[in-house]
Amino acid sequence: MHYYYAINTGKGFITYEDNSSSPIMGYPGNIWVTENTAWAERVGAEEKTKEEAQDIVNNTILYDPAPTDDDIDQDGEHNFIILP
Repeated sequence: MHYYYAINTGKGFITYEDNSSSPIMGYPGNIWVTENTAWAERVGAEEKTKEEAQDIVNNTILYDPAPTDDDIDQDGEHNFIILP
């Protein structure tokens, strides 16, 4: 797996062909996980280590100014996402 930082520019950011060739999974903080290096190059994504990407995801969740019920568990703690 490769971990990328890229801002979704809207229509055409991920095409059907991009996702068919290798699934592209999005996470909080504009982190994308895929094996599709051609897509990453096309959109100008910046490759990150898994640890860097995980930190971005965690900080995005932790500092979300408007968390939803799905973001907070029953004990009032943040639900973090573990990257694959």
